[in-house]
Amino acid sequence: MGIDTLSIAKDLRAAALPQDQAEAIAAAIGRAMSEGAATRADLDRLGERIDARFEQEAARIEARFEQEAVRIEARFDREAARVDGRFAQVDARFDQIEARLEEADVKVDARFAQVATDLRLVEERMTARIEAAKTQLLTWLVGAIFTATGVLIAVLKL
Repeated sequence: MGIDTLSIAKDLRAAALPQDQAEAIAAAIGRAMSEGAATRADLDRLGERIDARFEQEAARIEARFEQEAVRIEARFDREAARVDGRFAQVDARFDQIEARLEEADVKVDARFAQVATDLRLVEERMTARIEAAKTQLLTWLVGAIFTATGVLIAVLKL
């Protein structure tokens, strides 16, 4: 924005100021306005500096974001590894329990087989004892019948 110092000097002369004073005041006003006012080039340079600063801050924020993302990812990986380790421990414990249950199942099956064998042996012994008792009973009955017959014959002969 340009300052029209000639127009200012004319206005001051019209207000009854001597020409030297009017020109000096107009020149001072022109300098003050041009030194204190920003030019288009000044504004462009300021815009470029702001853009550069914005890009620096954006890059700094992006780098910080990346650092945090890496830190979070590393923590997530550590936690995932810890959880995986715990799952592996639980799986191993389940495997141990399963193996113990299989051992117990084998022992129970063996015990049932032993009990079945023992019951068969008891049954066989009981069957043999019953057969022996039958034989003794028959022997006793036959002996009693012969004795009774002998006594009856003896009584009849009398």
